[in-house]
Amino acid sequence: MSTGLLTLNDVHRILRDRIGAGVYTVGSRLPSCRALAAELGTNPSTVDRALHRLAGDGFVRTSPRQGSVVTAAPESTALSAERFDRDLRGLVMRAQSAGLPAGDIQRMIADALASLRPAPRVAFVECNQRDLERMCALVERTSGIAVEPVLLADAAGRRLDAEYDAIATPIFHLRDLEGLVDSFDTVIEINAMPAPPLLRRLATLPSRLRVVVAAPTARGIDRMAALVGQYTPTPPERLLLGSDDVSRVAGAVLVRNNASDLPAEAASLAAEVLTIEWDFDNDFARTFPARVNAVVHRLPN
Repeated sequence: MSTGLLTLNDVHRILRDRIGAGVYTVGSRLPSCRALAAELGTNPSTVDRALHRLAGDGFVRTSPRQGSVVTAAPESTALSAERFDRDLRGLVMRAQSAGLPAGDIQRMIADALASLRPAPRVAFVECNQRDLERMCALVERTSGIAVEPVLLADAAGRRLDAEYDAIATPIFHLRDLEGLVDSFDTVIEINAMPAPPLLRRLATLPSRLRVVVAAPTARGIDRMAALVGQYTPTPPERLLLGSDDVSRVAGAVLVRNNASDLPAEAASLAAEVLTIEWDFDNDFARTFPARVNAVVHRLPN
């Protein structure tokens, strides 16, 4: 006969899903077994066994003094129909074991369905296709928010805030949205940073090496030079792609972005080619869903 308590598999799945969704972030400490058992409607020994299973999966580290600390997150956090069905059945069992009549449970489910709102349309705006695809995938994987890719070149003449509920873009592209939105109230700026391996490489380049930054526009070069110059021993030289003589990069470390293709001659002449790839700051996964919600529902920041 069923006791109505969540099983070991139930608890393991719930905690794993919470880690994957960022409820418990990497490096954070999980609530105690007793607190989780009270919340989930099961017993502490079941929670303890689930935590040890998560430790075996490599997602948490447990110790008698420190409790359980999240060490990694599952790669996929997609909610399948099968998993939702299991979650819903578990909640219904808990409600029934707590004495709620079946009619009340049905009414609560119906009320929850009636309160649903359509998923917001969120655009992600970038200036080049490669970064756009990579960053959209990164947004969806880390935050769980679906975004629609928009190239800046394709947005000319449009009013993005009339098409979308929210518009996300790296902070260095905010100025590019002027004229594409009536108000910046719907725009969410993202703190995009060069990937740490690139910064480490720039910061440890031998002083004897020349560094050249290359981009197809003067503004792009200015932005890259300001960024790269923070990590190199001397200010980088500049190469305007399509105009300047590429022979200037001979023997130098060439730093480029994904805004345009690099001429084959430049790549062959350079001692090394470094490409700027973008990551998001550590708080992104935790804060982005809340920021989308605030923009969509016009909540105060």
